[in-house]
Amino acid sequence: MLIALLTLYILGSSGTLPLVAALDSVKKSVEKDVGAGPRRTELLDVIERAEHATRDATEKRKSTIHDLLGLAHKYDAQDADIQPKLKQLRAETGAYQQQMIRYRFELKGKMSREEWAKVFAPAPGEAVPAR
Repeated sequence: MLIALLTLYILGSSGTLPLVAALDSVKKSVEKDVGAGPRRTELLDVIERAEHATRDATEKRKSTIHDLLGLAHKYDAQDADIQPKLKQLRAETGAYQQQMIRYRFELKGKMSREEWAKVFAPAPGEAVPAR
């Protein structure tokens, strides 16, 4: 039971699958809502790098989780055996989140307010975030 809860916590906290879908949606919006030219190419490049970073982070996370679960399944595993893998997982997740924040600000720096509003418009029926 504890192993199942640990697995759900780790896999559920990754947040990468919804982000992959969101990046794909952003890419489509940029292609539709930003005029053709070098700026659109730059924006798509940032999104491509974010997608690549997401794929890389997902692979790292899978490997670390595999190692962590291997330890958690061992009857004689001690806290000192498990904690370093948890620390590694937190560090990988933190580094990925920081990179995604940098990509967000890079996009913002290359887009007008109007383009941003079009590209990141809420989906029909989605609540508009408070300002």
